[in-house]
Amino acid sequence: MPLRSYLRSVGVAALTAILFLPFAPLPVQADTGGVWLCLTETRGKGANIARLLLGDPATFELSFIHSVSRTPVRDLYRVENGQIVQTAEIFMAHGAGLPSIANDMDATGWRHENGTFILDMNRLTGPIPIRIQAEFKNTLHIAGTDLPLADLGHAALTLAPCDEEILK
Repeated sequence: MPLRSYLRSVGVAALTAILFLPFAPLPVQADTGGVWLCLTETRGKGANIARLLLGDPATFELSFIHSVSRTPVRDLYRVENGQIVQTAEIFMAHGAGLPSIANDMDATGWRHENGTFILDMNRLTGPIPIRIQAEFKNTLHIAGTDLPLADLGHAALTLAPCDEEILK
């Protein structure tokens, strides 16, 4: 193997290892008081993949490329009283599965700013199942960190607040 190819493969392996360090399951201390988001396999055994500490406030975002319009979509969430609440959806073009009217379910506001549509809402979601496809760039954004979900190696994941009783 040429030296350049060898160094590249070592660099990719090191970068991958570093990427997963912050997302490895971590023990929760009883006094942390933080809110944790759990990622589990949607298919198979339902194994825990990662537990991620949300920032303060307990918010996260999911972004992806819409399969029909091929434009970026960003969904904003917060965890409140152990439940996920979707607070907004931001998108550039209307397409299948995207809101198209101001009085969409649980909508609290609708506007068009800087070339994007923003639907503000207060929608309880329950656990969020996600079908992962690298071409649609499914990404989880938490506390300034971006995690491309395809890098986790699962075709489907479910996001939900962690059950604190299990974690203690």
